[in-house]
Amino acid sequence: LDVIGWLVYLAGLAIETVSDYQKDVFRSNPANHDKFISSGLWKLSRHPNYFGEIVVWWGVWLSCLSGQASFWLIFISSTSPLFVMFLLTRVSGIPLLERDADKRWGSREDYQEYKRTTSVLIPRLPSS
Repeated sequence: LDVIGWLVYLAGLAIETVSDYQKDVFRSNPANHDKFISSGLWKLSRHPNYFGEIVVWWGVWLSCLSGQASFWLIFISSTSPLFVMFLLTRVSGIPLLERDADKRWGSREDYQEYKRTTSVLIPRLPSS
């Protein structure tokens, strides 16, 4: 499980890093001042960086499983990635950013279309 965990970790880190880089490049362009990003990984998910962060934590958890002997240790150790998921999806990350985005772009038809067709968290091809 160590190798699988580290591969999951690296995949999550790559997703988080690439999506943060894409957003940074997008924001650094003055032409995008009042626009929202909907290209690159952001075309597949409205929060690919948070998806990557969650995957990172599950990867660390998986890599540590080989040292876990009992069901209870495995169960208790899963609270860390579950807590990160809870915070990002229910408390601080996505809810706050979605609320702010709705305030900023909620009246725009292109943003409504983006929200309607793009997954909130898990990357997938846009729906029609």
